[in-house]
Amino acid sequence: MSDQMTETTTDQDAVVLEDSEEDQERMHELEQRIIEQGGITPTAPDDATRGGFGSPQSMITEAKKHIGYRETGENDTKFNRWLGPIGAYPHDGFGYPWCHAFVSYCLWHSENADTGPRTAGCESGVSWFKQHGRYDSTPHVGDIVYYGPGGGTHVEVVVGVTPDSIQTIGGNTSGSVDGKTFFNGNGVYQKTVKRSSRINGYGHPDYSSGQTPAGTGGTTTPGGTTTPGGTTTPAAAKMVKPITTVRAIKAQQAAVNALGFTPKLDADGEWGPKTEAGVKWLQKKIGAGVDGEWGQDTEKLFLAFPK
Repeated sequence: MSDQMTETTTDQDAVVLEDSEEDQERMHELEQRIIEQGGITPTAPDDATRGGFGSPQSMITEAKKHIGYRETGENDTKFNRWLGPIGAYPHDGFGYPWCHAFVSYCLWHSENADTGPRTAGCESGVSWFKQHGRYDSTPHVGDIVYYGPGGGTHVEVVVGVTPDSIQTIGGNTSGSVDGKTFFNGNGVYQKTVKRSSRINGYGHPDYSSGQTPAGTGGTTTPGGTTTPGGTTTPAAAKMVKPITTVRAIKAQQAAVNALGFTPKLDADGEWGPKTEAGVKWLQKKIGAGVDGEWGQDTEKLFLAFPK
């Protein structure tokens, strides 16, 4: 079956990861295996960027591309192949539960890299959002919804919000495509989910743009305000203050470009969202603390980094 499918929404709760003890244990085991191997290392270089253009809309557009995609074998998907192997799972370590791998893949492929957690574990995802102060019980379009005790059993992307339900797109779940219904949780589907106690909470990715997809009912996006007519005004973007005592802004831009950042920055000596994103990308690539500020540690690691 191709990745591009006709979209069909079904009125049902997320199916594949029910809140049974067996499913909770399965996801907890996944978390433990990630810890035991010291994290997940991609098998291919990470060339995704946060270029200042990411938004809830770009995230949703990416998620919709994959509706109807189905796993092969036992949980073997392109999302796991992108994220990286986890020991003791089939298919050379790629056959693990993939609901969060799907969410992370969509973030990293929609100009939203690092706006949320890159992980296969739902417990780790919840922890990431809580540590960043971006987790609560109020849904917005573009949020990441976590299900089950502690949010540890399943995760999906919120693409619509009403007073009593949310519309979601999720991986490793069940649903209907082209008139056919699949029940064994083997694919990516869109559905309507009741806002019930099964939902633990919502993570709010730190999107570059707070603009929300067109909708009704005054739906808000993280950090934004909603007018009575339903128009959302994005919150003001938080800009990192550049450090220039170590390396001038123009020299920072040239260094980012030299390591392969795309699209390349204009080396004009002007600080803005694109340059900030580029510096953060470079810091992640060389193993420095990702704060967007080019200090002594970033300079030292950059100079030692193979070019």
